[in-house]
Amino acid sequence: MVRALTAVLLLAVLSTALFVHLIWQAAAGRGVEAAVRRLNAGASATVNRELAETLAGAEGAAEVIRSALFQGTVDAHDEVRREFLFLSVLRSQPAVTWIGFGFPDGRFFGARQTGERIEMVEIGAATDADAPRPLRRDVYRPIPGDIFFEQRLHGQTHYVTLGSPWYRAAIEGDGAAWTTATLLPAGFEPAVVVATRVERFGEFAGVVMVAIALERLSQLLASLDIAAGGGAFVLDGAAAVLATSAPASSARAASLDDYPADDGPARAVRGGLAIMPDGDFVATVDITGLGPVYVTASALPFRDWRLLTAIPRSRFAADIDRASRFVPYVIAALALLAAATSALFASLLFARPLARLSAELGKIGRFDLDGVGYQATFLSELDEFALALRRMAVGLSSFGRYIPVEVVRMLVGAGFAPVPGGEVREITVMFADLPGFTEMSERLGPDVAPYLTRFLTLAVDIVHREGGTVDKFIGDEVMAFWNAPGDVADHAARACRAAIALRAALHAIPLPLPGPGSFAAGPRVRIGINTGNAIVGNVGSTTRLSYTAIGDTVNLASRLVGIAKEHGVEIAVAEATLAAVGDRLSTRPLGRLNVRGRSAPVAVHAVDGPLAATMAATTLPALATG
Repeated sequence: MVRALTAVLLLAVLSTALFVHLIWQAAAGRGVEAAVRRLNAGASATVNRELAETLAGAEGAAEVIRSALFQGTVDAHDEVRREFLFLSVLRSQPAVTWIGFGFPDGRFFGARQTGERIEMVEIGAATDADAPRPLRRDVYRPIPGDIFFEQRLHGQTHYVTLGSPWYRAAIEGDGAAWTTATLLPAGFEPAVVVATRVERFGEFAGVVMVAIALERLSQLLASLDIAAGGGAFVLDGAAAVLATSAPASSARAASLDDYPADDGPARAVRGGLAIMPDGDFVATVDITGLGPVYVTASALPFRDWRLLTAIPRSRFAADIDRASRFVPYVIAALALLAAATSALFASLLFARPLARLSAELGKIGRFDLDGVGYQATFLSELDEFALALRRMAVGLSSFGRYIPVEVVRMLVGAGFAPVPGGEVREITVMFADLPGFTEMSERLGPDVAPYLTRFLTLAVDIVHREGGTVDKFIGDEVMAFWNAPGDVADHAARACRAAIALRAALHAIPLPLPGPGSFAAGPRVRIGINTGNAIVGNVGSTTRLSYTAIGDTVNLASRLVGIAKEHGVEIAVAEATLAAVGDRLSTRPLGRLNVRGRSAPVAVHAVDGPLAATMAATTLPALATG
């Protein structure tokens, strides 16, 4: 009887334990399947969101540059401000490879970041369609809060800006145009490019481009830690592989069919596409060596690209599966002791930990990632699973901080903040403006803009050829100086040479007012030049700065423009400039003249003839017709 009761009790305990185990296993299996699907969907959505934000960030960067150029905040020909703008936007976008601008005449300027270096690349216009174009590359190394210049490289390139796909797409399209490219100004560099045209005053000014190297997209996918045994792929409409989470050192195939047979993620994606070749889907594919693999496809916000992820079920359920295989032995051992002990152990070791893990999985499914905590358990397998859940939550939460979302906020938070200050150094300052521009504006109205643009373009080109710095445009007046920020040998002579070249260039082009009263016989430009010490540096407030020169030397150069007007000459130079140039400059004295703001008269000279042969270095015909 005792044996029978014992046997019945033991049979009841064993049956109950077996029944409980079967119920638990079925519930756990369903819970794991549901959790895996939720986690897989969450991981896929995170990857999709990061890629979408990367592409949106590129569009935002292009719009920032376009707006700055369109509004005139930065002139595309102003090298210093242009480089500052491009560099600031580039450094705020870690995923962006290129930010560039293509000029209508075929020139190109761009900023490129590669690894630990930043390059400023400038391609000049070609004199012949088949001739190579001049190439200049300035290499910088980023340092905290700034960049350090390393070297300047000169060369030639056959890259044709006007023939590039991104340039043509921006010209032909309306708004931001996306293209893929294999060649960029630095050579072979497969990338996705967003480009948009820039217009100023109704005239086409050029094309802004922002490029993301496809290798960067692969690095982004790799950094998201899809999983060991899993993978992510970005495919175009023809199913070509554009980016993959595989390590950069591994072989990169152009098509899924090119991957080897032992590549489980590629086989899983091929199997998923065979089931559902189009649209978004979630499918399960059995792969030898990996078991069930969840394949998810989702469209990306760029052309016909799609993101496909392959995540093995074992990534999420390995610990549960191992625990499930171990549970029967534990339950059998506990059942031999007693039903109560079995129930107690089942409750302590399985029911409660699984309930807590299920609650944590629910938080992950709701993306309440900050609320996911580590739930300690007695079983090492479940403990490892709890740790894996916590690590997964930390990894998923980091995705949202990998790339900033708001472009403007990123620019404000970039940390590039120059401070006011400057240094006293000897410079040569030149002011140049157009005579009669007020009357021209009254008679021509908006039609005067092309002539003003031509004048400013010539002035900037000539000043840059002579190694000067264009400080600012003041209406129809240009301010430039030499020997800052870098040292310029013979800066007074260079300034005089630039003034003579600008005068000759303006006399070589027609005025916009033909016929009587067109100023045809009058001066074409008023220029004042002075040499002396001035404060050069960042001038302004703590919130807005301008790199410029200030001081008495600058003021006198500005006043000399008025002196030139009063005496009917085009170029007036101060005595200090003439002393620095010497007898190489053909001048005539205008006398010692009273200048507003000065107590003592100033000796002023008019430049009538050209410089001596030893100083004639600027090519005038190219300036007059260019």
